[in-house]
Amino acid sequence: FRYFLSAVLLAILSHASASAFEVKGLKTPESFIVDPETEMYYISNIDGKPLEKDNNGFISKLDASGKPVDLHFIDGKKAGMQLHAPKGLVIKGKELYVTDIDVVHYFDKKSGKHLGTIDFSLLKAKFLNDPAVDDEGRIYVSDMLGNVIYRIDPRKKFQVSILAQGAALGQPNGLLYDKKNQRLIVATWETGKMLSVGMDGKIGDLFHDARFKNLDGVDFDNEGNVIISSFTGGQVYRIK
Repeated sequence: FRYFLSAVLLAILSHASASAFEVKGLKTPESFIVDPETEMYYISNIDGKPLEKDNNGFISKLDASGKPVDLHFIDGKKAGMQLHAPKGLVIKGKELYVTDIDVVHYFDKKSGKHLGTIDFSLLKAKFLNDPAVDDEGRIYVSDMLGNVIYRIDPRKKFQVSILAQGAALGQPNGLLYDKKNQRLIVATWETGKMLSVGMDGKIGDLFHDARFKNLDGVDFDNEGNVIISSFTGGQVYRIK
């Protein structure tokens, strides 16, 4: 895996001119995604401690320009809603999935209606973090403190299975589905390594750099390069 590392600013990752915008009213924002269909932004807000079941969490929705459509689009404080410390987000079709400590909720991305909850508590999940979707619609979720990557199959009544587990995962944080190679790319928190996990659960080393500390988010840019963020270092790296 040939690669080149450089610290970059998010605003210069694409050829198109980019601009930053400020969003006020966020509370402990953890993750954001862009819906490729509508270009809407979704931001998860923990609003408290990441492992505290306080029902304070909410998800903000912004338009393509960064203007808030609804800062509390999905809100744990609303009647009938339960959302404690939402973290990773992923969109599958018309549904928005979000991890929340030991469950995964899914919502209608347009209306915010709660569609269901996948409970991992019996599996002793500790810190569900980042989700990813493969090209067959299966959803993968990292449990950073449990050293597990789970697989959810919506076609089988949201059956949950373990794709990979163990210390070799180095506290898996960010997940990215690599369609070309049919594998997950995993950013690790504890070891600072980038790993690959095949659809058979086999774990492999992709690359590592001494500068990598507490790796967090991971995604592709417009040119197919891998972009990763370092929480402790406060940097974003591009890997060619």
